[in-house]
Amino acid sequence: MVEKLQLPFPLLSDPGGEQVLKPYDSWNAAQSIAKPAIFVIAPDGREVYRHESDDFMDRPDDGDVLAALESLSLPARQSATGPVPHIAPQPSERAFRIENLGLYLRAVRTAVATLAERMHDPEDRQQLERTVAMADRYLKAQAATVRRQ
Repeated sequence: MVEKLQLPFPLLSDPGGEQVLKPYDSWNAAQSIAKPAIFVIAPDGREVYRHESDDFMDRPDDGDVLAALESLSLPARQSATGPVPHIAPQPSERAFRIENLGLYLRAVRTAVATLAERMHDPEDRQQLERTVAMADRYLKAQAATVRRQ
């Protein structure tokens, strides 16, 4: 996933939730799955940032996460032999190709924006508007990535 999404940082996988998710109270026991969440953990184990949501579409603004990371003032991560290598991803046949995620997010954005216009409950409308904003941020980032390539 790190290579596929061209992330400049490693991701943590915790199948079963025993190492991180349960200790950080981010495990949905009823469904035996992680709660949708983003954490920034300092090297000393302190939680610097937490964003938990009701579903996978609710994501924080990238700036909030990046600010939490920058607050740690950590040097670039290196191994004894240079940059930390990433394992080449092996996506399944069902996985979205990175080029197609933009098409998917544009469709999501359009559908959700339409639903938001129809919502009368301010809380429901606000939640849908957050999803539209998340899709807009992704599409902007993807366009910038394509321009650099």
